[in-house]
Amino acid sequence: MASTHDAAPATTFFDPWAHLPDGAALRAACDAGDLTAALAGLRALRVPDDVVAALWTVGGHELEDEARRDAYTEAVEAADDGTPLARTLRGIRYVTVGWAIRTRRRAEHVSAAQFEQFFAWLRRAERVLFDVCCEHPDFVPAWEARITTARGLQLGHGEARRRYDRLAALDPAVHAARRVYLQQILPKWSGTWEDASRFVEECAAGAAPGALGPALLADYAVERALDGEPAVPPAMVDKVRAVAEVTVLHPDHVRTAATATAHSVFALFFTLAERPAEAWPHFAALGDAPVETFWGDERAYRKHREVARKATGAAPVPA
Repeated sequence: MASTHDAAPATTFFDPWAHLPDGAALRAACDAGDLTAALAGLRALRVPDDVVAALWTVGGHELEDEARRDAYTEAVEAADDGTPLARTLRGIRYVTVGWAIRTRRRAEHVSAAQFEQFFAWLRRAERVLFDVCCEHPDFVPAWEARITTARGLQLGHGEARRRYDRLAALDPAVHAARRVYLQQILPKWSGTWEDASRFVEECAAGAAPGALGPALLADYAVERALDGEPAVPPAMVDKVRAVAEVTVLHPDHVRTAATATAHSVFALFFTLAERPAEAWPHFAALGDAPVETFWGDERAYRKHREVARKATGAAPVPA
């Protein structure tokens, strides 16, 4: 597999820096509150999916403790030198703070006070990102972030699609943008399975061998399974298997930060479909650095990975 990354630093479970180029250096800068150094690291990135992933990781740092969250937010603001990258980071910081307050729970489990703060932070983010897109209309990361603000601010499917289309016209291969727009059109965000299915087909059409466009099918299939689909249809298993073979498992696939996310989705899909042997190549690719979004905790991940390993007879994973 070709790679755009240098050798990865030592990682721990659910380490959001693990799949970023020079992730250890970026994390050290953010831990020290040196956002000027972090921005220099961001400017060195060249692959759009790496830039987008790094912006969200840097922007989403220090959210657990309120005092540290506020101090880090001030550091992000102070480092804003007026460039589109720095301003987009500031906008993304506001989004992550707002979403941390809202939480990822369904709307019925979010209080009115939480929603009020959530909308206030997203409106701040939208003002910053709107200016970036007006002044630098070809800056892809700002458009990607504005797909999320469109969803959070309930601006409607049409506006979210307009923003996705603007980004896709600049670079149709940004997998993070496809995934965030897919969330917009799922039933849980007032979309439909039909709309989501059509978008998945659109992203797969004409994709080159190794490209991630077709991998969106795995996201769609996982969403259906988690939404309560009684059992994963065998036809869907066949389709996702074929998609894995032409995307992350294809010899022409070029690894980016989006690769780990795709492997995590494939591993989860085959686990939910009770096909552990087919999940194993994805667990093996992830090692001890899965993407947190898809696993309840380290213990659950290890358990499912071990079941998959045994199903294939692979050598034991070192402790």
